[in-house]
Amino acid sequence: MSARRHFAIAAAIWAVLSVLGIAAVAGIQILPVIASREAEVVDRAFVVLTAVSVPVLMLVVVAIGYSAVRFRSDGSDEVDAPAPAVRGHRLFEVGWVAVTTVAVLLLAAYGTAGLLEIRGDQNADLEVRVMATQWKWSFEYPASGVKSKDLVLPSDVRVRFTLESDDVIHSFYVPAFGIKNDVVPGRRSVIYVTVTVPGTYGVQCAELCGFGHTRMLGPVRVLERSEFDAWVADQKEHPGG
Repeated sequence: MSARRHFAIAAAIWAVLSVLGIAAVAGIQILPVIASREAEVVDRAFVVLTAVSVPVLMLVVVAIGYSAVRFRSDGSDEVDAPAPAVRGHRLFEVGWVAVTTVAVLLLAAYGTAGLLEIRGDQNADLEVRVMATQWKWSFEYPASGVKSKDLVLPSDVRVRFTLESDDVIHSFYVPAFGIKNDVVPGRRSVIYVTVTVPGTYGVQCAELCGFGHTRMLGPVRVLERSEFDAWVADQKEHPGG
């Protein structure tokens, strides 16, 4: 069998497996929980990157698998014959560089668009000040004067988080919101999130910050707007309750 035919067969197998693999990952939800618009963007990016990686994976699998099956020794050769030297293939080299360059540029453009979408509008309906301290979180709502050890938010509202650290570097991470941002002492950071799904989630520190790092956890409750207003009123009446 000629080399061209081997290549055609391997290419056909690669194409079929790539299509099947992309179809398998397309549309799946990679993040376990999605509770914000930003998490939707992050999950979509994971799906796209996974789909793009499928043809690359199949290229390696098919090249190794086809070679192992088709060109394996039948045991009759006592001495392996030397393979012909390959000096280079100009078309393959140019094509490989061109394809990978275009792929990188397209992924960079897609990532930039996603980053801009995550940052979104720099306006918010609610501001929450987040203070990180070894080893706990505290939250303040400037508009209402409420302070809380738990993070409570209304659904379908764009929130502006102002992040500050009282000691060392921490990282504010709410997996369900798809956000993670370093909290650096002496520097105020700002991130925006639009929460969409009521429920109970969690906030954690994602930066090693000392012996109590693993205990730096806290609940996140997303309420309907009426329930959130009632919570604010109760906090004003019973501070710290």
